[in-house]
Amino acid sequence: MSDRAVRIERAGLQSLVVDHGRFGLRHEGVGWCGAMDRGSYDAANALAGNACGAAAIEVVLGDVVLTFACDARFALTGADCNAELDGEPVRAWTTHRVRAGSRLMLQRPVAWMRTYLAIDGGIDVPCVLGSRTTDLLASMGGFAGRALRSGDRVELGEPTQAPLQTTIEPPRAAFVLRTHAQALGDRLWHRTWTVDHQSNRMGYRLRGDSQPHDLGALPSHAVFPGFIQLPPSGEPIVLMSDAQTTGGYPLAGVVVDEDMWMLAQAPIGAAIRFAEVRR
Repeated sequence: MSDRAVRIERAGLQSLVVDHGRFGLRHEGVGWCGAMDRGSYDAANALAGNACGAAAIEVVLGDVVLTFACDARFALTGADCNAELDGEPVRAWTTHRVRAGSRLMLQRPVAWMRTYLAIDGGIDVPCVLGSRTTDLLASMGGFAGRALRSGDRVELGEPTQAPLQTTIEPPRAAFVLRTHAQALGDRLWHRTWTVDHQSNRMGYRLRGDSQPHDLGALPSHAVFPGFIQLPPSGEPIVLMSDAQTTGGYPLAGVVVDEDMWMLAQAPIGAAIRFAEVRR
């Protein structure tokens, strides 16, 4: 067993090993999964000096403590958890060096909800179907196919390069959408939607001043993350990273890929508004 590892002292609500996702069998019913906020995930790897696609840890709503068993370089991006390293503040979106035995603590974020921890060398878990990410529904990939738990020892790969940059500005963007079905897409505009408590990695259910429709279900068809389904209630469901591969609800639009990170970071109860764009 390598001495390059971290020990999970406290795992929080949900901590997962993730990469870009894209299990190679979506056409056979296997979801993509992967990092919910891919921009933050990419930035964390860049700051840690990892190759694109290295496995990292996605933390939901903080409350995580881990100890480094080795000297390492790491970065935190996404939701700012007021992290502390051996009691000292740790700035997010910046490269940091750490000594063996150091303790990193992530508290509950003030805003947003998903934090990405990348460590040089990446998280060393087996590659399954072309990915190192976790599929919780299938209990496959990542760290034994499950979320991390207190007491887990997570192995690290060997560092390959120094980071090309040591600080990255957090993203700031407008939430936009491209409509596919104008008649249904019009039901999304000029309304404020709220992220419902039933939301998860498969899809975000939105509540609000909806307009029911009587189109019913359609023949099952392929769906992908970012698709906005409109059930008869008129309250949209935005498919997320662990989305199913087929669905029968009408399609009201598609969230542009560049803005999926904002939904990934939106906590339960957050207000969402759609803005139409055309490409």
